[in-house]
Amino acid sequence: MSDLKVDLSGLSIRSIREMVAGVLPEPGDLLWLAMEADPRKGVRLIAEGLSRRRVAETRERRRILEMRRHEMKLWDEGVTVVAGVDEVGRGPLAGPVMAAAVVLPREMALDGLNDSKKLTPERREELHDLIRGTALAVGVGSVSHEAIDEINILHATLRAMRDAVANLGLSPDHVLVDGSHTIPDVETPQTSIQRGDERSAPIAAASIVAKVTRDRMMVEMAEKYPGYGFARHKGYGTPEHIAALTKLGPCSIHRRSFRIVLESAGGFSLKYNQFRRGLKESLTQSDLDAVGSLIAADSEELDPYELSRLRGLYKRCVVRLRTDLVRKR
Repeated sequence: MSDLKVDLSGLSIRSIREMVAGVLPEPGDLLWLAMEADPRKGVRLIAEGLSRRRVAETRERRRILEMRRHEMKLWDEGVTVVAGVDEVGRGPLAGPVMAAAVVLPREMALDGLNDSKKLTPERREELHDLIRGTALAVGVGSVSHEAIDEINILHATLRAMRDAVANLGLSPDHVLVDGSHTIPDVETPQTSIQRGDERSAPIAAASIVAKVTRDRMMVEMAEKYPGYGFARHKGYGTPEHIAALTKLGPCSIHRRSFRIVLESAGGFSLKYNQFRRGLKESLTQSDLDAVGSLIAADSEELDPYELSRLRGLYKRCVVRLRTDLVRKR
């Protein structure tokens, strides 16, 4: 290294750039000092670029270390296996909601690991494959558009998260969950973390796995249901998607419980509205049962979402009649 300090003039700027690209010099070493003192502006700019790169790398290492803070605290408390859980697909008008659970090795530090929404599609794919190849465990849960219409998007999301944890293949000692909710029916201790996909490494990893897995599924759906542009917008309500809905109406993977989808299908059918009115106007259990029998007889003519809503209304009407009966006593 000392001969480089003595004389860099025999090397072209291009040669110096290629040399430091392979072996990044440390600030203050002989090569670095020689570049900073070189009379050529191009060589000094290389040193400045290396300095900015060093600062960026140091900042990134600190960010990644901070993202493991929640795990390290649990490890210090004797917890061994920590899983991160996140979901994707709450907002789309079509397709499932997807969740993933990931357990990362303690020594793993993926450069660029972040909330999946902040990454380019190409970088998400790269990190997805790295996570799949190096994580101690990965579990995925998916809840269909039919179930979303039946139980609503929040409950469907929590079910997908629960299934993701169940599909890990091992039992975590603690679960870190993105958002403000913990996961029902999971007995493992949990911690919910607001903006967890930015603040926790395993949650960020889970967000990437869930996002890439769902995106790939929607690309397949684009071939099965052409005309909607699923490969591009992945089911989200973009102007392109809404225009296709207006023109074509919903396909079989659209979420009827989302107003814009329902409106694109012309709203609720006449039969649905008639049955709904009949249930709400029923004064006795026999009245309810009579309407229920008519609904069952015409079930194949009703949209699945309409049928699901009528069944839910029937149950609520039963409770209402029983409550009224108790009050009269």
